[in-house]
Amino acid sequence: MTPKVLFLSRNYPNNVVKVAGMWVEGLARHVAKQCDVRVVAPVPYCPPLPRFVEQTKFREVKSHHHVNGVEVTSPRFLTGPGYSLHNYEANALYWSIRSHVDRLHRAFPFDIIHAHFSYPEGVVAARFARRYKVPLIITEHAAWQPWMDDFPRVRRQAMQAFEQSRFLIAGSTYLRNTIAHFTGDADKLRLIPIGVDESVFTYGRNTKQSDSTRIIYVGRIHKTKGIDILLHALRKLVDQKPEIQLVMVGGSLGLRDYRLQEEEMRQLAEKLGLGGNISYVGMKPPAEVAHYIRESALLVLPSRRESFGAVLIEAMATGIPVVATKCGGPEDFVTDETGILVPKEDADALANGIEHVLDNRNNYDPEKLHAYAVNNYSWDKVANQVIELYKQALH
Repeated sequence: MTPKVLFLSRNYPNNVVKVAGMWVEGLARHVAKQCDVRVVAPVPYCPPLPRFVEQTKFREVKSHHHVNGVEVTSPRFLTGPGYSLHNYEANALYWSIRSHVDRLHRAFPFDIIHAHFSYPEGVVAARFARRYKVPLIITEHAAWQPWMDDFPRVRRQAMQAFEQSRFLIAGSTYLRNTIAHFTGDADKLRLIPIGVDESVFTYGRNTKQSDSTRIIYVGRIHKTKGIDILLHALRKLVDQKPEIQLVMVGGSLGLRDYRLQEEEMRQLAEKLGLGGNISYVGMKPPAEVAHYIRESALLVLPSRRESFGAVLIEAMATGIPVVATKCGGPEDFVTDETGILVPKEDADALANGIEHVLDNRNNYDPEKLHAYAVNNYSWDKVANQVIELYKQALH
């Protein structure tokens, strides 16, 4: 019998934010090759008020749609701005979507529920799992420290969901360790990474030669991502190699805090005199991201904290090396053969790391980089590991 699986995740692509939760969508799409999958992707409810323009955009999200062949429904849920109601989000989310999930269960009696993020989705999914008497699996995408230290009420709820779950999946050793700090090194805590779509992030012998002076960053233009450190490092590099160009792919996702951070980072770049060395190309779909990566000599991820760092695997799959900071997730897979790791918060070290990889670009074999990424992190391989947990949970 084909297992029926319900994914619960607030982060999922939709018609308004097309690149949200791509790591959840990739897993759902590949699990759907062997299971019957439905996705419930709740979106915040906001009345049409002039002062909340950024929030009201979610009113345009379609309530029912398909993403790459997987059926998705997006019920509305009540929430407050920022972390104002964080302690109570799980309760609000549960009561906002319960009738919707009840109707879905009647039409699609799922055998297992797979939540993404322990809170609030994992806590809510635990209540649904009890209600329908099905096993629960949680995949965590956020580090539990310092988050759970700062929100003890959230921690208590997340721990209860963990105790009820059959498995809790962490994407990296770093992420797993932050969870184990609270849960202990339990057998149910499993390490399964995020995957890469090898049909999009491709490498071929006839691929256009990358620009040896071009480096690329993909992600939010935000301090958490270490963009200020990257800009100071770029200033040092440009002083030695004026021809260097940085392509910034990404943006604010329309959220106010992200937008303000991006504006601050752009102002810093101008202050450092880097206007002529940086191109901002905005948010792009995966196929276009892959195109920009293929035309670059290396990808840089200067984050202060990273639970995994999927874009690094995507860069390797296209055949280019990477430079990343020792910020958590990247330490699992950035090696001397795939690139270089440098200390975070250190512009000099980052500049030296980028310069080293650029100067030794020929030492990184594109075919080996591609093979490393695909052999270890293809979505099919990752999905098979998750489906094996489903089988164990159902028996």
